[in-house]
Amino acid sequence: MFRTLIAALAATLALVMPAAAGSNVGAPPTFLSQADCFASTPDHESWLESIRGHVQDKPIPTALLQSLVPARAFAYARSAFDCRIVSYSSDGHAVLAYVIRPRMIGTSGKLPLLVYNRGGNGGYGKLDPLQVFMKLLPLAKSGFMVVASQYRDADEFGGSDVGDVMRLIDLSLEMPEVDAQRIFLLGQSRGAMMSYLVARQRDDITAMATIGGVSDLVAGLAWRPEMERVYRARIPGYGEDQQAALVARSAFHWVEQLPADMPVLLLHGEADDRVSVNDPIAMAARLQQLQRPHKLVVYPGDDHGLQGNWRSARDEILEWFRRAGDQGNAPR
Repeated sequence: MFRTLIAALAATLALVMPAAAGSNVGAPPTFLSQADCFASTPDHESWLESIRGHVQDKPIPTALLQSLVPARAFAYARSAFDCRIVSYSSDGHAVLAYVIRPRMIGTSGKLPLLVYNRGGNGGYGKLDPLQVFMKLLPLAKSGFMVVASQYRDADEFGGSDVGDVMRLIDLSLEMPEVDAQRIFLLGQSRGAMMSYLVARQRDDITAMATIGGVSDLVAGLAWRPEMERVYRARIPGYGEDQQAALVARSAFHWVEQLPADMPVLLLHGEADDRVSVNDPIAMAARLQQLQRPHKLVVYPGDDHGLQGNWRSARDEILEWFRRAGDQGNAPR
């Protein structure tokens, strides 16, 4: 019941934007605007109230919110991280993103870049303040500059919106504290598709990881036919050539086009009801066939978001990235 409620909250909470006034103050020329994540909610109570006020017909018990993000965790986040909501231009679209930097930088003065690619489509699945605390801040705490695009409103589900992630990476590399030699992609659900599509176009990705990720939309549609509603609404030209549209977004069908030395970590719940566990199993088999560095971890009985094993999954991801960053390759 608790996990179901958390999943419902993450799916329904809307992005709480800070006040527009003064949002351009101090903004680097690479971003159209930027604002502190907590500008409109400077204390714990106002933050809790902002979340309660943005739930779509689903009341959140105060006690539950306080247990997820207690006052001490909120105070720590305010002091330990520079968390910004930025907007940037991508192919003529104004796109929102989170940019999160731990305030304590290592002696080298450089932070590896971790690009988090969210799941969902359109407005569904957009990152919200609760997900920032549960997913993004722990990654930044581990010593990464974390960036996460919300994608453009005109979502093409792996079409021109892939450029939004590409553009965010390029802008991030202009930040002096970012280590351009260590760039990592973390894709969840649809975000895995986005990560594969980005990696195919770049030669500077150190490693990537997926959570409940999709790599074969063709097989996925046969397993979950209701996704066709999303494809028809989002993918340009889907009605004219469905097979071509899905294959173009499915890394399973063009694995050989991914960087040969880029390690891929695939994490999946055995009981995932949105993306079949057979998807990463088949993808891992293709990577093995091509002798590409990879690792597959299947969590028995767990769901699409790995809620039963989130901490251990996060540890897997962080270790995978650290080893790839230190050695240039993850173990085969």
